[in-house]
Amino acid sequence: SGCGKSITWLAALGLLGKRARVRGSVTFGGQNLIDLPEPDMAKVRGGKIAMIFQDPSSSLNPLHRIGWQLNETLKRHRGLTGAAAEAEALRLLDRVGIADARRRLRDYPHELSGGMNQRVMIAMALAGEPDVLVADEPTTALDATIQAQILALIAEIRAQEDMALVLISHD
Repeated sequence: SGCGKSITWLAALGLLGKRARVRGSVTFGGQNLIDLPEPDMAKVRGGKIAMIFQDPSSSLNPLHRIGWQLNETLKRHRGLTGAAAEAEALRLLDRVGIADARRRLRDYPHELSGGMNQRVMIAMALAGEPDVLVADEPTTALDATIQAQILALIAEIRAQEDMALVLISHD
């Protein structure tokens, strides 16, 4: 606890803010991520390396419906809009085990349980079809049964999508 696991990945992905001083190197795909200009880094984030943050309730925007947030991710990383984006959003929600996905697209984050919000965060991370998935304490604040389900889901997706997984955990 407090040894820098999450901060290391936030630094590698350029998510610490302009005032943070980051030294060293993080090589991915033959490029040093620390030295990448922001437009190039924006292509890496989500598209090549996606991160599932610790707390889905603070990562999802409470002012926007789940569908809007998924569609924005699909538009940014894959250029999908309209019916194609909605179809892919439905597929992603189904993929992460959310029942009645069409209805859930119209829900706000506060209308979903913690486990369902975490599944939405996983779907959003998968939307960019990343090569690497960083899961930062993905089971924080979930009960033991839901924790096991989320970890099994992440392991299954990692194997099926043939992507690398970085699991940040105290356990």
